Amino acid sequence: MSDSPYVINLDESNLIDVVVEGSVTQPVLVDFWADWCGPCKSLMPILEKLADEYQGAFILAKLNADENQEIVQQMGVRSLPTCRLFVNKQAVDEFSGALTEADVRKFLDQYVSAADAPAATEADAPAAEATVVDQATALANSGDTEGAKALLKQAQAEDPSNTDILITLGQLSVADNELEIAQGCLTALSDEAKEEPAAKRLAGTVALAEAADMSQTFDALSATVSSDENNSDARYQLAIHTALQGELQGGMDHLLEIVKREPDYQDGAARKQLLSLFDVLGSDPLAGQYRRKMFALLH
Repeated sequence: MSDSPYVINLDESNLIDVVVEGSVTQPVLVDFWADWCGPCKSLMPILEKLADEYQGAFILAKLNADENQEIVQQMGVRSLPTCRLFVNKQAVDEFSGALTEADVRKFLDQYVSAADAPAATEADAPAAEATVVDQATALANSGDTEGAKALLKQAQAEDPSNTDILITLGQLSVADNELEIAQGCLTALSDEAKEEPAAKRLAGTVALAEAADMSQTFDALSATVSSDENNSDARYQLAIHTALQGELQGGMDHLLEIVKREPDYQDGAARKQLLSLFDVLGSDPLAGQYRRKMFALLH
């Protein structure tokens, strides 16, 4: 077992923190392995060596497939060893089998390099020029959302098909309830870009926001549902308000309750919003769990 700070043993208790939230800070390579798997034992020392060599440019998360079979099934892993790379909460690439060190390094270097690690950065090295998206994100995080959107709109005018700019502008616009702009960003994406996880996440968020009745408050909706559990109209809006506040699981619980009590509510509106939330969740294991719950209710 490695004592490296860059190697983590993964299980259900730390899956979200390490893979989903952790991949926002640096890429996370999940190694699905098992004791009986000979190729796994050949690959693991290579992965651990590179994790140390790259000094935090990526995190190696080792998941014992035999001890975490539900996670393996949720993530659709069919062979061992499989290594899946997560960046910004999304699975971006993977490989299967015991690759050579050179091949693993080549795989990693598409996304990270040893030079990316803090320990390897020269104190007097010039900082990498921030992209427009980076600059806009920094502005938004500092509270200057309008400045961020203005910067992105200018950049989008100069580069109308840039996927990163369109998606970031769309995300900021939907957060400000400027749904026409957000929908315009989605429309401007290429067909290929629309299939990317980030675009699907934006589309799902827009669908939720478009269905929200903002004239109703969260507290009022909660009170109505508490006094009348069969009020599907109030529960539907409560689900949307809950999800838009970032409580996606709570929103899905309310939508599942509608599917259970009134499957054909508004021509399947609850089912459609569940699908939107699955797009928002992307590769989050919660999406798999709730897909199965919805399937069980419908069948």
